[in-house]
Amino acid sequence: MRTYELKNLNCANCAAKIEARVGELPQVAEAKLDFISKRLVVDGGISTQELQQLVDSIEDGVVVVEKNAGEKGHHEHGEGEEGDLKKEIFAIASAVMAALLVQFVYKGRFQTALWGILLIAAGFDIFKSAVKGIKNGEVFDENFLMSVASVAAFYIGEHGEALGVLLFYRLGEALQDYALDRATESVESLLARDEDTAHVEKDGAVVEVAAEDVAVGDTIILRAGDTLAADGEVMEGEGHISNQHMTGESAPIYAKEGADMMAGAIALDGAFKVRVTKVAGESTMAKIQGLVADARLNKGKTEAWITRFASIYTPVVVALAVLVAVLPPLAFSGDWNTWIYKACAFLIISCPCALVLSVPLSMFAGVGRASKDGMFIKGSTSLEALADADAIAFDKTGTLTDGNFTLAQVDVLKGTEEDLLALAATAEQYSNHPIARSILEKATPQGTPENYRELSGKGISCTVDGKIVAAGNDAMLQAMGVENPLQSIPKTSVYIVKDGELLGRIVFSDSVKPGVKEALKKLSGFLKTYLFSGDKKELVDAVGKELGIDESVGGLLPGEKVEALNRALKRNEKVVYVGDGINDAPVLAKSDVGIAMGTGGSDMAIETADVVILGDDIGRIPFLFDLSKQTRKICYGNIVFALLVKVLVVVLNMLNIAGLWLAVFADVGVSLICVTIAMSLLKYKGRS
Repeated sequence: MRTYELKNLNCANCAAKIEARVGELPQVAEAKLDFISKRLVVDGGISTQELQQLVDSIEDGVVVVEKNAGEKGHHEHGEGEEGDLKKEIFAIASAVMAALLVQFVYKGRFQTALWGILLIAAGFDIFKSAVKGIKNGEVFDENFLMSVASVAAFYIGEHGEALGVLLFYRLGEALQDYALDRATESVESLLARDEDTAHVEKDGAVVEVAAEDVAVGDTIILRAGDTLAADGEVMEGEGHISNQHMTGESAPIYAKEGADMMAGAIALDGAFKVRVTKVAGESTMAKIQGLVADARLNKGKTEAWITRFASIYTPVVVALAVLVAVLPPLAFSGDWNTWIYKACAFLIISCPCALVLSVPLSMFAGVGRASKDGMFIKGSTSLEALADADAIAFDKTGTLTDGNFTLAQVDVLKGTEEDLLALAATAEQYSNHPIARSILEKATPQGTPENYRELSGKGISCTVDGKIVAAGNDAMLQAMGVENPLQSIPKTSVYIVKDGELLGRIVFSDSVKPGVKEALKKLSGFLKTYLFSGDKKELVDAVGKELGIDESVGGLLPGEKVEALNRALKRNEKVVYVGDGINDAPVLAKSDVGIAMGTGGSDMAIETADVVILGDDIGRIPFLFDLSKQTRKICYGNIVFALLVKVLVVVLNMLNIAGLWLAVFADVGVSLICVTIAMSLLKYKGRS
């Protein structure tokens, strides 16, 4: 796979042609081009020089640059685009002044020739691109349409309008390019949250180094106002940090020794020594950014459809324009000049840029708006799927409940409570499950377990002082054939078994997270809700009833969650699954849209899920669905708006009310409006 940046690529229709042409090459297996980021990924053998030649045959001025592996493909912005716009406005103003002189001051015999010189000067690049397109079989593009329309208008004596069309078109294109660059910059600023440098402690001194030079094990000194350049663990210090740029949560977090920090965290007060656990390029945020960028190359249904539509739409309209030009004069003795003029307007109106541009830009803005609140959507496919969802399923522990298990009671069948807790702590000391951590907070291990192994979805088994010890749930007891005389209760229970004898159980309570009830109430208004959990049925049913969930299923192993999801999918339901970690990876992958909550660096969850929400605020999920529907609404609205304006201008043109000027507006003017409407998503706040 090779990745290229196509600098100065400002034509959405040309981008689609480049992607298609590269993909058709015999040595290329697949080509994907993201017009917004100007990034082209090619699977196959093609050199940069060959690619440059192909791109030159489609659009002038595009520079192909190969990106190194892992190098970010951000489109460059800044003063360049603003300077280009000023130069274009100056050139257009100069052409207008020259045209006024020719029209109202100069009255000599070579006036028509001067108009011709002005026309060639103003439209040279457009004419050149049109000729190049014809040579390469790319006839039906905007350069060809504008060239034919302006030359035809000049031929019938409409010199001023012929020149005006080209100048108005150039101005509109320059404004559109500028608006698109500003829009892209706005979204990329939301997705890019990297710190360029870090203050690292070396040999007793603090030195400033580039973020990419920070290594695992280095100690970063984080002072008030500093941004962390890599994931790490707090070794010394305490104070408040802000994760708002990553998670969207505005409330500061109090961090102290032992706390994990993500790259991008900002120290609000205090000072920290942070030991780096992941280098900058492998941080949680860097992985998410990379996956989001790669996913943008996969076009959603609407984006793919509008590209196919535009490829058919333009030739059809060109054919109709030819009929407009020749049929009335031949069949009804119409005036040739009049109908050629109408056909010119028809050609200009047919430019498909507004249609091709509006959908990917709307999707891009939707993804950017979600990222502002710490919700990272992997491309337009996932964003569209959210809008089509019929149901949503949740994991329980750590997703709907806080996962901080509090010791509620200890039921002892043999021995003492202290002995039972100590044996449980000894057996569980190698587990990273939240329950194991809660047990270790209450008791100290009395030895080292041997022959340790995980019992998937059931518990753990090991040998302590030569005795086989197991700690787990009801499913573990059933699998071991151990009789349980204790009465079942709707709480999380860990049973301790030694040499096949049940010694007792440790009971924990796990409270529902703040805001979960309110979020589920909003979701239940338009989605069917499920709760899938490995906990006992009574406990899962109780939580489901408390939260008003439609269907709760307990006692599930990780693989059985997929089976439970399949039953919903077989009912033709489009299901979104929300989980929080590695155990949910299979069902996250199987669902129509998988949402990973509060991953905290879980690489498997980040890579498997379609949406990654940093932080534990499930209250953001209703907004995610709302945003997906609003994005789709704007996509469709822009398409309908563009087509209606084009149809309206065609009608006005046929009625002799509209001329070439309004036709140009139907192309570049509508494109500008569609860009503006799409970018309104960046400020979308949801339905109140």
